Amino acid sequence: MSSEKQQSGAFKKDLKKMDIWALALGAIIGWGCFVMPGTNFLPKAGPSSIIGLLLGGAVMSIISFSYGYCIKKFPLSGGEFVYADASFGKMHAFICGWMIVLGYWSLIPLNSTAIGLITRYLIPGVFQFCPLWNVAGWQVYLGEVILSCGFILVLGYMNVKGVKSAGWFQTTVAVLLAGSVLFALIGVLLTKPDFNNLKPMFAEISNGEVVPKGGLACIIAVACYAPYCFVGFDCIPQAAEEYSFSHKAALGLMVAAIMVGACIYAAVVFITAVVQPWGSMMLTNPDWATGEMVLSSIGRIGLVFIGIAMLCAVLSGMNAFYLAASRLLFSMSYADALPAVFGELHPKYGTPDKATYFLLAISIVCPFFGRNVLVWIVDMTCVGAAVGFTYTCATATMMAKKEGLVGQTIISAIGTVLSAFFIILSFIPGSPGFLSVPSFIILGVWIVLGIIFWFRIKDRFLHGRWEGMSVEQILMSKMKDDGTLESYNKDQ
Repeated sequence: MSSEKQQSGAFKKDLKKMDIWALALGAIIGWGCFVMPGTNFLPKAGPSSIIGLLLGGAVMSIISFSYGYCIKKFPLSGGEFVYADASFGKMHAFICGWMIVLGYWSLIPLNSTAIGLITRYLIPGVFQFCPLWNVAGWQVYLGEVILSCGFILVLGYMNVKGVKSAGWFQTTVAVLLAGSVLFALIGVLLTKPDFNNLKPMFAEISNGEVVPKGGLACIIAVACYAPYCFVGFDCIPQAAEEYSFSHKAALGLMVAAIMVGACIYAAVVFITAVVQPWGSMMLTNPDWATGEMVLSSIGRIGLVFIGIAMLCAVLSGMNAFYLAASRLLFSMSYADALPAVFGELHPKYGTPDKATYFLLAISIVCPFFGRNVLVWIVDMTCVGAAVGFTYTCATATMMAKKEGLVGQTIISAIGTVLSAFFIILSFIPGSPGFLSVPSFIILGVWIVLGIIFWFRIKDRFLHGRWEGMSVEQILMSKMKDDGTLESYNKDQ
């Protein structure tokens, strides 16, 4: 914990560098890392998916340079919400915040339902009792609902108790996650697999056959999943008021988390593809390709470690998005873009407890609707994430240009183009990021709700107690009042 005196209404500076790295990694690596090799990556690009994922990590690292710059300029909770306002004004800040808050929140219940999926693979039937109903093709079981809700409650309470306990938990599960994947990788390599199983490197599964495909097309097809795979590193700026270290270190921590995440994704693809000839294996339509290859290669112990990695990925993701979503709600509330209750901090723990309880309450009802409905919501989070990426990179471009920072201006401009490209992909039929019809409907509903909500809060947001002040000035004023501004100025 920071040695600085805790001010009333201020965030506690309890997050160490390792906690922040773990926060980003845990948000990046989720359930999909262990399922998508068999459902998306190998069918679309074969083992060249490894190159595509590493390239995707490099692209996201480029975008993270703008985040690192903005964190130093605006060391405030709220992240993209604050950055959008700094260059484009309050309406753009609201648009940006509205687009990413749904994505942050929805990943909490989605990760919780993944725990039930893990038990279906590792201990089948144990929690699949008392069937309730079928929603969009997904059978909802009371046992899995209880399991999911239990984890939502526990992690929500942990986040209310304080960022220190949440940070400690995050670090522990992130290290277990990386260690478990490393164990499975070493175990598979010790069986001396035939590397010819990786051939053909550049191919796809089409019409029940392995069809050769251009190398560049394969790599780009998987690299385009980058917003989906690596969303979460942007949780780091949401906790900017809780660092126990200089904000200058944030960029290195983000890049490190992204690259470790890319290596974990690549390792899981390699494990899935190298045990047997990957093409013939995929044509057998395995329910869970990664799990089946680990089981056939190193046995039940390997499957246990993959299960541990999956559980850690799910729990760390829930924890990270609880923290990120609650801080975003706090900042939007403090700036009068949301009801005032979300802008309150617990007098003892220094956490946005009302915002966390709200997230808990709306998350705990979601497992009753089944996982497929949540997947529709999460599929559109790539749009929200890319909107946040675009605003952040554009802000960094404009600010860096004003300061005469040529290198930062160029890299942020490149990041802006890449981020905008990811938004466009969501609306191009046939692209990896193209939204499903239900996701389009949910996105449309969310946009309409945002428009309605904007007109309800516009007068208060633009002409209320903070009239004439930007979101950045509002939050800086808050830090001045609670005595934390001076420590931030040392970083500038």
